[in-house]
Amino acid sequence: MVNPINGEYNNLPHIGPGNIESFTGKLLNNVKTVGEDGLISGKFQFEKDDIIYGKINPQLGKYVYAPYKGLCSADSYVLRGKNDLKQTFLYTLLQTDKFYKYSVSVSMRSGMPKINRSELSAFDFIAPTKTEQDKIGTFILSIEKLITLHQRK
Repeated sequence: MVNPINGEYNNLPHIGPGNIESFTGKLLNNVKTVGEDGLISGKFQFEKDDIIYGKINPQLGKYVYAPYKGLCSADSYVLRGKNDLKQTFLYTLLQTDKFYKYSVSVSMRSGMPKINRSELSAFDFIAPTKTEQDKIGTFILSIEKLITLHQRK
C-alpha cells in the first residue's frame, strides 16, 4: 500500500471497481489520475500487466489486466502469478465459471459480500505447462483486443 497524499503519485491513473466493466475485463473511459481524484487514503500500487481484481461484491466480476502502471482502490487486489503461474493464464482463470462460482460462494456472509485474500489463495485449479499457459493467456487477450477494436468501429 502507498499513501497518495504526498503528491508523488498524482500523475498515475487511479483504477477502482467503478472503472471496470463487469465480466469483460475492460476499463471504462472514466479513469482519472490520482491527483484528479484527490485521493486521501492508502491505495495499492500496480505495474503494467498486473491483474486488478475487485474484492468487494465478487458477483460483479470486476477484473482487468493492467495496461499501465498506477494505483488501485483498496477495494481491489493486485494479483501476480507465483510458482510458474503466468499472468495471462491467471487472468483467464478469473474469467472462468468455476472461479466465479467459487468467489461468490465464499464471499456470502453477513454485511458486504467480499472475498478475502486467504479465500482467494485457496481457489483450487489445475494449470498446464508454462508454454501452454502462455498460449492460452495470449490467445484470450488477443481475442479481447480484437473484440474491443470491432466494438469501437
